[in-house]
Amino acid sequence: MSKLIKIIVLVVIVGAIGGFIYWQFNKNKIVRDAFTDTISNKSDSLYFLQYDSSAIDEINGNASFYNVVLQSDEAQKALLSSTDSLPNALYNIRITEVSAKGIDIPGLMQQRNVKAATITLLKPVIQIINTGEDKPKQFTMRDTLELYQKILGKFKSIKADTIKVVNGTLLMTNKSGKPQTTMENINISLNNFLVDSTKDYESIVSYFIKDVRATVENIQLPESGNNTRLNFEKVDYNAAKRYLHIGAVRQYEVNNMEPFIDLQNITINELNTDAFILQQKLRAGIITCDGGLITIYTKKKQGEGNKGDQSIELASDIIDQAQIGGLDLKSTKIVVLNKDEPAKPPFILRNASLKVTRVVNITEGTTINNLINNAEWQLSANGFTFISKDKEYELGVGNFSINSAAARIKISNFFVKPLLSEKQFVKQMPFQKDQYNLEIKDISLSGVNIKRLLTRQELEINAASLQPAIKIFNDRNMKPDGTSKVGKYPHQSLLKLDLPIYIKSLKVTNGSVSYRERALKSDLIGNVFFNGINATVSNITNMPTRIKANPVMELTARARFLGAGNINTTWRFPLTSSKGEFHINGNLAGMNAMKLNPIIEPLAMASIKEGNIDGVTFDIRGMDTKSTASVLFLYTGLKMELLKKGNEEELKKKGLLSFFANTIIKNDNKSSSNVKEIEYERDITKSFFNLVWKTIFQGAKNTALGKK
Repeated sequence: MSKLIKIIVLVVIVGAIGGFIYWQFNKNKIVRDAFTDTISNKSDSLYFLQYDSSAIDEINGNASFYNVVLQSDEAQKALLSSTDSLPNALYNIRITEVSAKGIDIPGLMQQRNVKAATITLLKPVIQIINTGEDKPKQFTMRDTLELYQKILGKFKSIKADTIKVVNGTLLMTNKSGKPQTTMENINISLNNFLVDSTKDYESIVSYFIKDVRATVENIQLPESGNNTRLNFEKVDYNAAKRYLHIGAVRQYEVNNMEPFIDLQNITINELNTDAFILQQKLRAGIITCDGGLITIYTKKKQGEGNKGDQSIELASDIIDQAQIGGLDLKSTKIVVLNKDEPAKPPFILRNASLKVTRVVNITEGTTINNLINNAEWQLSANGFTFISKDKEYELGVGNFSINSAAARIKISNFFVKPLLSEKQFVKQMPFQKDQYNLEIKDISLSGVNIKRLLTRQELEINAASLQPAIKIFNDRNMKPDGTSKVGKYPHQSLLKLDLPIYIKSLKVTNGSVSYRERALKSDLIGNVFFNGINATVSNITNMPTRIKANPVMELTARARFLGAGNINTTWRFPLTSSKGEFHINGNLAGMNAMKLNPIIEPLAMASIKEGNIDGVTFDIRGMDTKSTASVLFLYTGLKMELLKKGNEEELKKKGLLSFFANTIIKNDNKSSSNVKEIEYERDITKSFFNLVWKTIFQGAKNTALGKK
């Protein structure tokens, strides 16, 4: 008996040794056959699996397979293609190394399941071939399950504590091999993975919602319906931390490598990963971006009448819908192009920053107007410049900020700068024309109805303040324009503006106005200027409802005339008048009369040698064709000389005529009862301010010369 036992033991030992030797020499083939049979049996022989070599540690449950290839059989594809029974997508997969640790070897050999502690795919290259038309088919539950099952063998169950993809590549192409979507240098870490017969599409995708960390070096999306394509760089997605970071987003037109959107370092936190993965909807907390370039295309909406509506559209190539809690966009160059006028130079805004601090909803067809009307936001930028249509001026806006929540706009400055010198300007003008050079600083607008401005193109402001510096030049040696200026008074021009406007109160602080004129007779320039202007303008409007409530625009101002005399004025403009009525009254305090010489010498060919102005009071009422006024001109010790043109730019005294002039001119007017009533017929080819000045001048002249 003992001999029999020994023989049996010996046979077992020999058999075990033989089995061990056979396993050691054939285990790779056994595993290979197990994998190959599984793939073939469970895919109707559409795919075959092969690999170059393997290393298996059956004791510790570790295995590695090198240069693994899973691809469709060409002959089978041709057969299926002829019967029009190809699936939506075909897969070609090449993996440098597939390694697994902690494998359930018996389960693997029985083709029941794949169970491992860690599965690593090193440098996988996955090609997904769209079998339909050129446009990619929508990815379905079946496609997704098939992709996972093909990568891991389509066993009955697949379980791994961790699945890692290292430096992978995904390429989606059409039937001819043209790339549609590419992903480069993919790295994925997916935990607690389980797929079995009870799993469906959403449960598999849920791993990307719950516990996955994925980075992609570069993502190129397919061409969109508007012939553009999107590229993402350095994408980092962390489902557990609800975080998404994109190093750069660039959007191009097809066949153009110059991006029209180029944004850097975009971070999305508090990401609703469920909505993001399953529904392609972005629901998140704050989105931050370091900025870059944004190009916006505007176009006129159809069916809005002749006026139309300039609408700025947002593309939705990336997501179907977005809801975010806030946005922080840093230094960005914004370029606005008009689709209706492609040849028109773009509007460029530099160093723009945008902060949105309220929930924002974006859906298909959302416009910028809708977006900023339903959020609280702050926009700031360095400003912009552009050239006028006639190429005579550069216009610009300096640094500005807009705060929708506070209903406030601040602008550092606005300017209109001539591009031509005074001589160049005059040379190219066929007739007399004012040349402007102005800058308005420290513009502050509060109580701005920003929503009404954007939705209805109506500007409503509760209070405004600014500091203007206005310079005007005219050369009277040029031929007069000759066109009628009727209907161009300040309030008449306001009523004709295309933009409905209402400013409850406008405050002018420390402003200045200078009018320089080259006189016809002397060929010299006189300069009338006011500085230290402080004024308030109320009820600036052209809106019928506002005019009905208050039909008068009023201005009160005080200033220094020629830097010497204090002047106070009140201007009233009825906004319901059809004849251009206006009413101005004011007074000029005492000043040395010789301060007038910079004006009257070049413009009137006269010079004051002595005298004081004790005060001027005026009350003017006017309309389109004339003005009437009461003017009181008080002065003492007035002595004058009449001048004639000498050599070059010199003026010489007219001795005899000066003598006669001083005998005619009253030396003094001290009587406050010596008010002159003036009726002045307007030269309709001259401006509103010319009429006001001429009326006051006529009163002063009548006082000094008497009735004659």
